[in-house]
Amino acid sequence: MDDKFSTTSQIELTRRSLLGYVGAAAGAAALAGVMPKAASAATPAVKAYGVPTSALKDWTPMEKSIGITCELSGANNDVGVFMRDIMASDIGKEMDIFTFESGTQNILGPKGFYARLDEKHPELTLWQRTSDDWKRSPLAVDPDGNQWGVPMIGNADSFGYFPAAVGVPAGSTEELSWSLVFDDEKTHGRVAYGKVYAYSMGTAALYLQSKGATFGNLADLTPAEAKTVADFLIERKKAGQFRTLYDAFEEQIQLLTNKEVDVINCWEPAVREANNTLGPNTVFYAYTKEGYNKWGIAAYISAQAIARGNGDNIYKVLNYFLGGEYHALQARDRGYGGPNLDLAVEYAEKSGWSADEVAALKATEEKVRKKFTKPYVSFTTPKNASAMEEEWQRFLNA
Repeated sequence: MDDKFSTTSQIELTRRSLLGYVGAAAGAAALAGVMPKAASAATPAVKAYGVPTSALKDWTPMEKSIGITCELSGANNDVGVFMRDIMASDIGKEMDIFTFESGTQNILGPKGFYARLDEKHPELTLWQRTSDDWKRSPLAVDPDGNQWGVPMIGNADSFGYFPAAVGVPAGSTEELSWSLVFDDEKTHGRVAYGKVYAYSMGTAALYLQSKGATFGNLADLTPAEAKTVADFLIERKKAGQFRTLYDAFEEQIQLLTNKEVDVINCWEPAVREANNTLGPNTVFYAYTKEGYNKWGIAAYISAQAIARGNGDNIYKVLNYFLGGEYHALQARDRGYGGPNLDLAVEYAEKSGWSADEVAALKATEEKVRKKFTKPYVSFTTPKNASAMEEEWQRFLNA
């Protein structure tokens, strides 16, 4: 079977993938103002294309801090569409940077679509103090050790839940089991589950592993392993465990705010957005016994960008992504972690944030540290992608 992530198969994406992109992109835009905004004549801009989770809700703080704005065109979380736009549509002719989850650099870097990072660029002043845990991780380098990206944010995804429905006190930090999503009478018929295999398949494998199944790499299941996971999910689907399967971020928010489900595997910002509507501490985001869908997003430089003479501005923006202001705002607004979180606390204290806001920021730092001690790390470009997607389609069609 052909590698799904070869240049040929990426260009020849199916109509289904493209339609999925159109629907999901609309939901992703709810995360931030991500449509391109023309910079004023006096304000230089860096043009970006990538997932809106990497964007600030408002780029004004960055513009005030470094005198540059960001014009971000939002992509959804479909790696196939993202790579098609870069390889087949050649959007690097217009874009300065790309932002996406780990894995794309292994293909788009060696194929010449990303530029290698200049670690000694004078504008990249925070690079040396950034830990190797972030900057040398599979998020930013390829298997040969080539540095393509600058780490931005990361989190460990689990599921949102209504405490009374699952039988725990509101605000509890008790570690809950993924059985609440897959196999629990308390939540039977009241679960929403994501349709994207790269997001949802690994956590099912994680749960099965806790029940005795053996997997080599939860993020890159072999054909036989993927079949095991699909068989389990089909059985649970036919048993009525799932109320619905959802596509987009906006659906996550809608399902929670309408109280259509009791549990949903989702992004943490969906819980925050739901609480903005329902009231504080109505929905919670789970600490889990088995582990998390851990992920990270990096910024990569378009190979054509430096030749356009915008290099200094690009590196100023990349350095901003490593700094305290960016991470303080991301942690406050979305609960995300990232490199140099100590600078985020320092920024908040110097900026006059309230004691409660600073405490919440420190709690986010500790939350991410705690969650990252458990498995597993997701990956957008598994070698067994074709087999995994084939088995996933069998589950969706069951």
